[in-house]
Amino acid sequence: MKQPGTHTLSGLSTKLAKFSVGLTLQTVPQKAVDNAKIAILDCLGVAVLAASQEIGDKLARFAGKNAAQGSCTIWGTSLRSGMRDAALLNGTLAHGLDYDDRNHASTYTLAVSLAAAEEFDAGGAKSLEAFVVGREIRAALDGLFSRRSSGIGPGAKGWHSNGILGPIASACAASRVLGLAVEQTVAAIGLAAGSSGALTRDGGTMAKPFRVGHAAATGMTCALLAAEGFTSDETILEGRYGLLEALGPIPEEVLMSLGENLGNEFELERDIRIKPFASCTATHATVEAMLRLTEKQAVTAADVELIEADLKPYPLVRQNPKRGFEGRFSMPFCLAHALVYKRLLPDDFSDRRLEEPRIMELIDRFRHTSDAPSLTVVLKNGARLTEPLQTASDLKGWEQTVAKFNKSVGTLLSDNQQSTVVESVQCIQDLASIRNLTRALQQGKEN
Repeated sequence: MKQPGTHTLSGLSTKLAKFSVGLTLQTVPQKAVDNAKIAILDCLGVAVLAASQEIGDKLARFAGKNAAQGSCTIWGTSLRSGMRDAALLNGTLAHGLDYDDRNHASTYTLAVSLAAAEEFDAGGAKSLEAFVVGREIRAALDGLFSRRSSGIGPGAKGWHSNGILGPIASACAASRVLGLAVEQTVAAIGLAAGSSGALTRDGGTMAKPFRVGHAAATGMTCALLAAEGFTSDETILEGRYGLLEALGPIPEEVLMSLGENLGNEFELERDIRIKPFASCTATHATVEAMLRLTEKQAVTAADVELIEADLKPYPLVRQNPKRGFEGRFSMPFCLAHALVYKRLLPDDFSDRRLEEPRIMELIDRFRHTSDAPSLTVVLKNGARLTEPLQTASDLKGWEQTVAKFNKSVGTLLSDNQQSTVVESVQCIQDLASIRNLTRALQQGKEN
């Protein structure tokens, strides 16, 4: 098992920086551009929705007391702040409901890209380039966490990718907007790598989306410091005692994959996996099985003796949630709600729902069956109803993303604002100023 400090990873930090500086829209495949727009629109919609819920209220109170004054929009609110606080707040909102696309990199990448562009009144093309940079940098390093379910890599030990890779990707995206040189971007990467960290244990709490906002704000800060001449180690990722060694041991084949195809293949050419449910991805396949089962069988909570399923205790660490929003990381809550209401909507993760006697009783009737290929509902009359698990479904394409966006923001932004956001994202590369988009995200403001 080869470790950092060998020829395998030589120059990785610099390679990331050169990609960040050199990328232009002309070098990005059209499919990647189209998919970037899908990811951006979805991210904005779920962030605006989050601003209307409990986490948004808490962030708004925090911002009113602590955020620096500035001209950057806090999405879905009437607030404005400086760009670092905007990156923090918008990044947290974007992941606040765990409703963003399954990659999660859109959150901090978009938050930092739009905040920097809004601060300096940059055009949409620059914002889009920065967004692509952040997503691709994250993808270039994502192999570190790709085998966590097999017990391999830092993810298996409790480190979470958003807080480890997010600051690095955000620093690169911010550096692209700021127009930093390669040497400055390497410094920003070094500062970000030394500022990273997040834990899987946060899942289901407000700390998890905060880690995303923190990643965006950290990346922004590191790029701004690098612009002023701050320095860092030039081999902070691959060097002896660097980030990769600290996260190790990591298999040699994983190390060799890091950055291997950066710039030659684009992760954004793969379909964006848009979530249909505002809960952890690990819940989705089983929730869909419950919805199929209840379509076939007339089952009520009173009929149920036991529910058997793989409850995915990793990463679903809130099996017995104490608050409604914790239900996003609780298979028992998600399945109980799906059985009772035949749906699972963003607003369903509330304290009121969790406290319903029939939901609470069902949560107590679950049995964990590791690696179970099916969901089984055992009735009090002895009948066993079984539904095989299938691959979780995704919303796909521009039209389905627009529909989700409109549904998410329908009562929060005016029809004119909704149309402006959709049209602005669709032609983002042509916007003379990104403010044409961001001002339409401000609550109570018409263009």
